[in-house]
Amino acid sequence: MRLRGYLEVSKQGMIAQAQKYAKSQGVVSLLGLMLFMGSAGSVVAALPSHDVNKNLITIAPSASSKAQPIVRSSTELVKRRLCVWDIMGQNGEIYAKLKDYQVKAATLGVDFDLKGYVDERVASEDFRVRYCDAAVVTGLRVRPFNSFTGSIEAVGAIPSYDHMRTLISVLSNPAAAQYMTTTMDGQTYEVAGIMPFGAAYGFVNDRKIDSPERLPGKKIAIFDYDKAEAKLVRNLGAQSDPSDVTNFAGKFNNGKVDIVISPATAYRPLELYRGLGKTGGIVDYVLAQVSLQLMIHPDRFPEGFGQASRTYLASQYDAYFKTVQGYESEVDPAYWVRITADSRKRYQDMARTSRIDLIKDGIYDKRMMNLLKKIRCQKEPSLAECSEGAE
Repeated sequence: MRLRGYLEVSKQGMIAQAQKYAKSQGVVSLLGLMLFMGSAGSVVAALPSHDVNKNLITIAPSASSKAQPIVRSSTELVKRRLCVWDIMGQNGEIYAKLKDYQVKAATLGVDFDLKGYVDERVASEDFRVRYCDAAVVTGLRVRPFNSFTGSIEAVGAIPSYDHMRTLISVLSNPAAAQYMTTTMDGQTYEVAGIMPFGAAYGFVNDRKIDSPERLPGKKIAIFDYDKAEAKLVRNLGAQSDPSDVTNFAGKFNNGKVDIVISPATAYRPLELYRGLGKTGGIVDYVLAQVSLQLMIHPDRFPEGFGQASRTYLASQYDAYFKTVQGYESEVDPAYWVRITADSRKRYQDMARTSRIDLIKDGIYDKRMMNLLKKIRCQKEPSLAECSEGAE
């Protein structure tokens, strides 16, 4: 069964009916619920739960769709602290964008005090110990709090910004709300919004490093908290150099590592062109889509804040994407290394094998990998993976 249209968030009553009916039929997964939603949010014929993974979903954004309006709360504003990681700290464009969010949050009864961070580890830790009521960090830092959304950065899983847009639209739908909240060690966390931060590429100090076969022996800066990246580098026969967001660029720029994996948005702020020099380049294969995710301690916020926040931030995709495009436009076109179709196929095979292994290792969330595969196959049904069930 193919469903048409955009999964609109304005039909909340019908969504509730779909959830109730789906559960009565034994279909309780996110993907199962998605299959009940039509272009107008109506309930459609049910699919047995064992058929969910065999059917594709059509999630084409509608040009006429509009964001659900946020209604001003009648209650008194509560003061809360929002900690924002930005490469440039309080001087960065992401921090500036969150000032717009700050204004919108007031309509939901929350008066945010923004605090900027250049060290993402510190921002994440301050959130964990509840110094921050909310925090904006990358998906990699969210993984310990929520493995589902923390798996968005899976290698090769989101090939384009169009795929990323579709994913964020799906995850902002109320049907996905149950996957946004997790409880561990007596603490409850909620992902209250996801924003694009840009596609990640391999920055190399030698343009000849343009295929997986040329990686053995090369030194790659990896984030010391990302088990997935460490295993991938090891499997490729390359050398890992444990790093973090505060020093990986310096290592590349000073010639201490041969490769860094970074979103192109970091090209100018972190001066990665220094590491590229005259011989380096940026391999034109999307290794991952980096997300920014807003986490909250839901017990510190008005009821329904998380869902309203996700809806609003999803409606701001174009604004955040424009910022990403602005950063990417600053990359010198001469640095792009256009790879051959054969090399691209080898990268895709490498990425898929790695994802399967990392699912088995419990590093990537299988539910997210399944959803991302459905989005890829919905957009390109001819992919070989679409007829296989490994993910």
